[in-house]
Amino acid sequence: MSDTEPRMQPDDATEPDSGSPVGPEESSQPATITKIKKDKARRGHMPRRISAWVLVVLACILIPVSVISVWAIRTVTNTDQYVETMAPLARNPVIVQGLATKATDALFSTNLVKDKVTAALPKSAKPLVAPVVGEVKTYVHSLALKVFESPKFGQLWDSLNRHSHDAVINVLTGKQTPLQEKLSKGGKVALNLSPALNNLIDQANAHGVTLFNPIKTLSNQGLSFTVVSKQQVSKFSGLFNLIVKLKWVIPVVALVLAILALVLAVERRKTLLRLSVGVALMTLVLLVGYSLGRITFLNQAVSGGFKTQGAAAVFDTVLRYLKADLRWTLLASVVVALGAWVAGPARYAVWIRGTTVAGVRWVGGQAHALSSGAGRAAAESSRVRRSAGWILEHINGLRIVGVVVAGLFLVFGGNLTGWSLLVIVIVLAVYLGLLQLVAMWARKASESGPGRGPGSGPGSEPGAGSGSAADTSALVSSDTGS
Repeated sequence: MSDTEPRMQPDDATEPDSGSPVGPEESSQPATITKIKKDKARRGHMPRRISAWVLVVLACILIPVSVISVWAIRTVTNTDQYVETMAPLARNPVIVQGLATKATDALFSTNLVKDKVTAALPKSAKPLVAPVVGEVKTYVHSLALKVFESPKFGQLWDSLNRHSHDAVINVLTGKQTPLQEKLSKGGKVALNLSPALNNLIDQANAHGVTLFNPIKTLSNQGLSFTVVSKQQVSKFSGLFNLIVKLKWVIPVVALVLAILALVLAVERRKTLLRLSVGVALMTLVLLVGYSLGRITFLNQAVSGGFKTQGAAAVFDTVLRYLKADLRWTLLASVVVALGAWVAGPARYAVWIRGTTVAGVRWVGGQAHALSSGAGRAAAESSRVRRSAGWILEHINGLRIVGVVVAGLFLVFGGNLTGWSLLVIVIVLAVYLGLLQLVAMWARKASESGPGRGPGSGPGSEPGAGSGSAADTSALVSSDTGS
């Protein structure tokens, strides 16, 4: 047995020992195997990843476009909704003022009033003809304002828009039909407001001004209001016609593509984040296109001899629901993107989640401490110091919030003017200045905490804390030196 034992030891030594060190080749084998499995899994998921990316891109394009499609179907092509959309124009001060001026100019377009005033006055009073005619014109203009501000004109306006709706759709889609040729002249749709002009003449008669009875007419040449011209919408009629033909196909396809992208995605949270960011960017592009389209529309109106303010009122009134829908789409996509990002493993996302939870717990603890009635003074002092510390820690974030809010006002603030932009800049500057003052206060409040100033403890004297610290450091240095 003694002879066999030395021969058995080498055989036993070859068996793996749990306590023995593992060589570099053996230790790298599990990592290599894991890497190979990950590569195989990644290659296996590659078709899904590519498909998800393609679907995300298509959905990002079609979802904002579907907003335009839904608006066209529900607002423009629907007669009742179209009439309701156009109704505010009859109550718009710019439109009412323009119609009153246009009606007054139509009544004074001939020399009828001037001739009657000249015949009524003696020859020696001829210098008074022009002032008298001017006073009559001012009075008639005031009557015209009352006529166009009356509910009766609103009813006439709604009725005319209802009857001209088909012609408006034909102009928007670029179609040429007998109905359009009948209702429009020179490629435009104009509302015949001659009944309102006749009503103005009747109002003048009721007030004793019977000068306009000879020109009272029911012809189409009396007074009209141009809703839209072919020249103004020629660049957009093709796209609008395609949207009207497809109807609900675009929204349904966009929704299906978004759902399929999320279903096929390997990492659904990232896919949702990419989808929402893409929708937000595409919506921004459409909002920029909206602004450029407005400029083009107004330029075409001016070149066609129309008033800029009236054309702007028509554009903003007709497209107000579309603009609002695009803004809500942008806001919703930004909120979803932020939610998907905060739910992820990014450093700041984890910090936001942890800070939010800690803040909620802190608010609950402070509320409990104050409601219990014990140690309110200490809680107040602690709360001030914690608030100051929180402000100092998040001062950059508060600045960013101010800039983001200002940016939201720029995006969702409507047709901003130079003055409104100046106001936004001034308010932002004031906010940042006040924030700097708050930061200075927070710095002082955090520096005046316990143990840092006089009276930090019972029976303590100024400098006591610093002296003890100095003694302690001296003792430590002497000990280490020895």
